[in-house]
Amino acid sequence: MASKEKNLPTPASVAKIATESVSLNRVTVIGIFGSEAGLSALVREGNGDIARVTVGDSFNGGLVKAISKDSLILSRGGKSKVMKMPKA
Repeated sequence: MASKEKNLPTPASVAKIATESVSLNRVTVIGIFGSEAGLSALVREGNGDIARVTVGDSFNGGLVKAISKDSLILSRGGKSKVMKMPKA
């Protein structure tokens, strides 16, 4: 006898993540990985390309100054921009 699937409600936290919108035409940090001594980030460029960057890399007209567990700091034109991971 096959079991019937129950239609259980989706938990609010899952629904929020699944419906979060991301602007696809701008640079977005999509992942950060590695050890604390050598973190790398995956960044989605506005054209859809994915780049892997580490501290000291040139990227998007700037320089990657720092990577933490939830953000990347990009220095461009004397200004720093903090790029945070989407909230989970």
